[in-house]
Amino acid sequence: MMDEKKKHIMTAAIEVFTRYGFKKTSMQDIADAAMTSRAALYLHFKNKDDLFRSLMTWHQGEALKAAEAGFSSSSPFILRMENALTDFTMMIMAPVKASTHGLELFEATMMLAGDINAATSLRLRELIEDAVRTAASRKEISLSATGLSAEALADLLYVCLDGIKKAPNGLEKLDQRLAALMRLLDTSTRPS
Repeated sequence: MMDEKKKHIMTAAIEVFTRYGFKKTSMQDIADAAMTSRAALYLHFKNKDDLFRSLMTWHQGEALKAAEAGFSSSSPFILRMENALTDFTMMIMAPVKASTHGLELFEATMMLAGDINAATSLRLRELIEDAVRTAASRKEISLSATGLSAEALADLLYVCLDGIKKAPNGLEKLDQRLAALMRLLDTSTRPS
């Protein structure tokens, strides 16, 4: 669990990186936004790269928590899936999409936190598969009509979500595109 001081610094860092981009952001900028000293920052982080990696770990962890909460709700399967995927994607993409430095932040994330992204992607993929398996075992959905295993359907949903995120106007059309995907999922997996 992250202490409150570190969480405060991370929250300030998101705002600063979003405003100035990765390259132009200095540790002093983050210290100023967090209303702390640079020396205090260095008690928590070795340098800006270390802070950024920690930020990505925290930020992506929060997005996974949102997805887990969505998947574990008592809503019907399609609504659980849609809410979990929407919440995850909105949390992951919002800072990048809100910034005029979005591409630079994306590139910094890939360069400095590619392993964190990969672990997050793997975990989301596992959560989707668990949700599909659980829904199938509860007879909320039927996989037989699709001809897909739970693993294959989860993989397809994950790849579709990735495509939706990267498509033009990804966040602006996220709800619309995910709703369409969920209608297809509902129609194709509805028990007879």
